[in-house]
Amino acid sequence: MKPGDTLDGRYTITERLGAGGMGEVYKATHTFLGSSRVIKVVHPHISTNTDAKDRFLREARAATKIQHQNVATLHDFASLPDGSHYMVWEFIAGENLAQRLRTRGTLPPRQAVRITLQALRGLDAIHRAGIIHRDISPENLMITAEDEVKIIDLGVAKVEDTDAVSSTRTGIFVGKLRYAAPEQLGFLPEGEKVDARADLYAMAMVLVELLTGRPPYEATSPHEYFMLHAVEPRKQTVSLPLDMPGSAALQAVLEKALVFGGDDGEA
Repeated sequence: MKPGDTLDGRYTITERLGAGGMGEVYKATHTFLGSSRVIKVVHPHISTNTDAKDRFLREARAATKIQHQNVATLHDFASLPDGSHYMVWEFIAGENLAQRLRTRGTLPPRQAVRITLQALRGLDAIHRAGIIHRDISPENLMITAEDEVKIIDLGVAKVEDTDAVSSTRTGIFVGKLRYAAPEQLGFLPEGEKVDARADLYAMAMVLVELLTGRPPYEATSPHEYFMLHAVEPRKQTVSLPLDMPGSAALQAVLEKALVFGGDDGEA
């Protein structure tokens, strides 16, 4: 699709925002209401997978139940004649946290904690709806002009976790591996599944980056990230500036959240 095209007789495409392994993202205007929306079109070859399609629909239904000021709103979910599916999301005017970090390097501790608390409130609403985000990162945390946090990309159009792990082996998700919990990369006891603690782990990784300018550890390839999770101690050490207000207490909270498996699930 290109600017000027009409999707499903209701949305006029105004701008292509990006693309990925799952599909393409556009900014659009509702033909009748005149409001801006974000349209995510899922590739037909993914949508025709019965298991994936059922998962998309199930999670989309759950996402529509989330009405929270810190979570982007899902307005619609439908299919197209070519077999693809599309999702209609709230359009958020502002910048994502990754863009803010690129211009500022780090954030003042009070601002970083305030952003984190808003994101955690949004995650609580997401988890209560039965959804695990699985992709918390600075790119998926929008900051509005009023400095309000909005979690985007709720993982509606995500394949099963086992497929996501094999995809990371090919480097498709290199940019997000730095925030992924070990259990998302397959380091889980047999019979256990990724749960909400993985989102808390990722949020802790983001907060460390907000405070220090970089996450607790980094790697240059998918293989290195897997090896870090495979050989590093389960308890991640966090180093915060000693002169940072409340650094000792905050460091303890972060280290608890970064325990492999999320420890007892409280952060």
